[in-house]
Amino acid sequence: MDFAPIFIIGVPRSGTTLLRVLLDSHSEIAALPETPWLLGAYGPDPSLRGVLNGLIEGPYGTVRNIAGVAPDHVFAGGRALLETMFAPVLTARNKSRLAFKTPADIRHLDFLLKLMPNAFYIHITRDGRDVAMSQIAKKGSFFSDLKEYRRIGFANLLKRWAEWELRIRTLLYRDGIKVVHVKYEDLIADPARELQRISAFLGVTFEPAMLDYAARKHDYPSWEAGSTDVSRNERISGDAAGKWRRAKMTTEMVHALGKYDRDLIAFGYPASAIAPAPARRILADLFPLVSPVLEAAAQLKLALRPLSKNRARLAACAGLVLLATQFLVPGPWADLERDSYQPILCFAAALAFAIAFGPVLFRRAAGSQPLAETFFKASVYLGIVIGSLEAAQNLIPDRHASVIDFLFNMSAVVFAMLVAAPFTARSASPAQQGRAGTQANALTV
Repeated sequence: MDFAPIFIIGVPRSGTTLLRVLLDSHSEIAALPETPWLLGAYGPDPSLRGVLNGLIEGPYGTVRNIAGVAPDHVFAGGRALLETMFAPVLTARNKSRLAFKTPADIRHLDFLLKLMPNAFYIHITRDGRDVAMSQIAKKGSFFSDLKEYRRIGFANLLKRWAEWELRIRTLLYRDGIKVVHVKYEDLIADPARELQRISAFLGVTFEPAMLDYAARKHDYPSWEAGSTDVSRNERISGDAAGKWRRAKMTTEMVHALGKYDRDLIAFGYPASAIAPAPARRILADLFPLVSPVLEAAAQLKLALRPLSKNRARLAACAGLVLLATQFLVPGPWADLERDSYQPILCFAAALAFAIAFGPVLFRRAAGSQPLAETFFKASVYLGIVIGSLEAAQNLIPDRHASVIDFLFNMSAVVFAMLVAAPFTARSASPAQQGRAGTQANALTV
């Protein structure tokens, strides 16, 4: 229980990175960049929380199967792991205190409090309207969606801010928990005063050198949105405060501000005091009816994003769409006999599909099934698509399909897979190339 690190807790885009580098500028504090592996903040990747939960609650865990092991012992082991892992960091930097910050850890704040009951928690808040505008500005570069809140839009962002701030206050502000609250707006307006207050809470001496964070070296991972902002600035700036008022007021903003103004006031921020025209107010009231359409469009865009960034996959999908169009649109194309070049289209579409997706299929299947089996399964899936199109073609006026047509088209698909096999083999890792080349040769013999 002697291990008592510092945790910066705040909604994303609330100034957590700025506060982190200010603390990191202290001679006694090593403030680390985001550690999503600690609680699994970013998704299903392995995390310390997952391991400890498995040991405590899992059917094969130590608590259920080994007499004398209690959950507190598992949590103590987790603390010991972190302390041991970062001891060399503290030694190398000649510091004695660790500080962590990963905003999305708010999802698992209850677990963190069990793991680190002796920790020091710094709760930083920022006006939720500015938080929303800041994350929208980063849309497309670091963030694609809000997970459980889905689309990146002002309404969803303000909703997340309100719910996460409530969660923080509900869990943190209880007896026995060491916590201090700081407003981002106060921090950038008078950083010396706020850092003095934070230093007193942490039990360290305030150092004026903390204010000159740009003069010191800090860890700035390129994948961390906050690091890209703070690393570019040489001093603390108040330009970001009240940013939402300078933005163009959209119908979504009018709706969200009307809905969450009470939360803003409850958390210590002034009312929005907007006075939209009657027509804009009516549209804002109707926004919940439009929101599902926007959410669906955003999810579709997110699903298609991997295709838009890969020309080969985009071409493969375009080939399948072209093939489906040829099957299902009535009338001849370019005065050619209607079904005479379906095998050509099937060959082209299957070849594009195999070249675009084959390497991925192979890497996922490597070690569990041979390359030939992978391509056989892909051929079956394409065969199901073509068979469905053949069946649907019988429903189109003046069109027909037969078993012979299907066999001709499938022979083109199989030939395309054979042609694509060597390309897939070359995409394998060096350790896999020998096996893949042998399989590719076997396929093409």
